[in-house]
Amino acid sequence: MPYQRIKFYQTGSFAAGNRLLREEQRSVQAGTQRSNTLTCGHRACQGCGEALGARYALDAVMRVTKGKMIAVNATGCLEVFSTPFPETSWQIPWLHSLFGNAPAVASGVAAALKAQGRTDIRVVAQGGDGGTVDIGMACLSGMFERDDDVLYICYDNQAYINTGVQRSGATPPAARTATTQAVGPEPGNRFGQGKNVPLIAMAHEVGYMATATVADLRDLEYKATRAMDFRGARYLRELLRLRQLLQRLPRQLHRQARRRPVRDRLRLLQGLRPVRHGMPQRRH
Repeated sequence: MPYQRIKFYQTGSFAAGNRLLREEQRSVQAGTQRSNTLTCGHRACQGCGEALGARYALDAVMRVTKGKMIAVNATGCLEVFSTPFPETSWQIPWLHSLFGNAPAVASGVAAALKAQGRTDIRVVAQGGDGGTVDIGMACLSGMFERDDDVLYICYDNQAYINTGVQRSGATPPAARTATTQAVGPEPGNRFGQGKNVPLIAMAHEVGYMATATVADLRDLEYKATRAMDFRGARYLRELLRLRQLLQRLPRQLHRQARRRPVRDRLRLLQGLRPVRHGMPQRRH
């Protein structure tokens, strides 16, 4: 781990504040100067992991860039609940175009900034697993291949949540969705399907690739910050757990799964949700 993991006995809780720690050990979310890139008033479901993941990552990027960042959003849950016309919960320069072209739009923003000589302003593109793994895969691959100076963040909730929990290319094996077999000898999503986008990003030899989860705030903030140390195409995947997926569990399991950060933390420690990061070597 590139940072020293904070132990429970040092803080007394897993809360984001951790005010018992020294100031240099506190997370971005514990600081009074955090950007609150995604502020109150949005319409996300109660306890939405995507709302937390977006604010955690972009607040960390805003700190390292000193507030000089432009975000480009794909269509999806994050765009729908944060910007119901004519309102917005974003407190940063923010763009939205179509479902699958966020990487291309972000590449255009980066090219325009480069033409103006504004290398101090950084570009972040973001979207869910549907707009990343499926609908936006061609634009994302093009961004990787051109090595455009964009950090792409995929908020991976492992299904098309906004439209009714349909299966996506990131849905794990045996997971139950609205479009997978509900009963039978092999219920749930079939084994052997789907796309491993972190490995696809590494095959494109991007400058930096990492996976993270909202269950480990400091690891997520470190990787978002570390990604900004590089130029060129970068990829960060955040693994999320959402309320709609839990509602599709049997009742007895649903009660156990309500404490999402705790259960995600257990999955992380047990190796069921591994996180990693790397810097693939580029061809010359």
